Formats: sequence, structure tokens, C-alpha cells
Amino acid sequence: MSLQCLAIIGKTNEPLYMMDVKAEEDPVTTNEDDAFGFGESQRGERLSLDKEFMMHASIDNLEEALGSQRQGKGRASADSKWIGLLCPMEESFIYGYSTSTNIKILAMISDSTEDSREVHLKTLFAKVHNLFVEYMLNPWAGLQNKIESKKFDSGIQEAVNVYNETNGIAWA
Repeated sequence: MSLQCLAIIGKTNEPLYMMDVKAEEDPVTTNEDDAFGFGESQRGERLSLDKEFMMHASIDNLEEALGSQRQGKGRASADSKWIGLLCPMEESFIYGYSTSTNIKILAMISDSTEDSREVHLKTLFAKVHNLFVEYMLNPWAGLQNKIESKKFDSGIQEAVNVYNETNGIAWA
């Protein structure tokens, strides 16, 4: 199981950060094809349009899950930030996490066994959430601006590397 894509989505569903872990060259995708505004990642890697679409499509499922939690019908519990599986798409699975301030974190992973992925994903989401909180403590960080920070990028890359290594993937 490996992480393919990671996204942080703002309160009004605007993209704050998008990372394509395996930045594959997509010769068909151009700037005009950037339908959802994710554009290039902070490290200059091109994001594939199909991954942008899948992440954006999963937001509807996330909003539905959050709505049922707010009404007391859902998975609200001690770990209510963990939303879980949002949508299986093709050979990937998209999982969601929501903060108390309604910031959403999405992760797309490749096919794996159900038993091991939830624990590792919860740990990854907690690390990403902590990095986001640290970034927002900067008084010059805009609340709804795209995240542009080398420290944040390196922290995310380290968390992704740890996630991929704990799942038996040698990441260079």
C-alpha cells in the first residue's frame, strides 16, 4: 500500500495544499486543463487531472459524512476526526479526516489490505494535522491561502516517507 496523493482542503472546500507523491508526467495535462484550481504543487510537480478529479469527487462524500456527524447520526465518537473510507476509485482508495475547524485532509492510497491501513492512516493524518497547526501559528500565514512553506513541504514529505516505509515500501 502506498500513498499516491495528499490534499488539505479549506473550510469552503478551497484547495490549500495538494501533493502528488508519485508525480507522473502527464503529457495531456496542461495549465488549461486545471479544472479544479490545484495547479502545480509547491514543489513544482505537475498534478495529474485524474487525481485532482478523484480528490474533488470525494469531497461530496466527506461533506455527507460530516453532515451526519453534526446531526448525531454518524460515526461521532472519541476519534470523530477520522472519517474513514470516502470512496474506492479504480485501484485507489480515498480516506478523509476533518479537524475541529472544518479543515479537511484527504489521502489517496493504492490497493492494500484493510487490516493494516487504518492505523497507519490515522497516524499520517495526525502528523499532517500537527504540521498544519504549526504552519497556521505563523502570523503571516493566510487562513485561506495556498500553503507555501519549505518547512511544511519537508514535514509532509517526511510523514509520507514514514507512512510508505511502515507499509513495506522502500521509498528512495
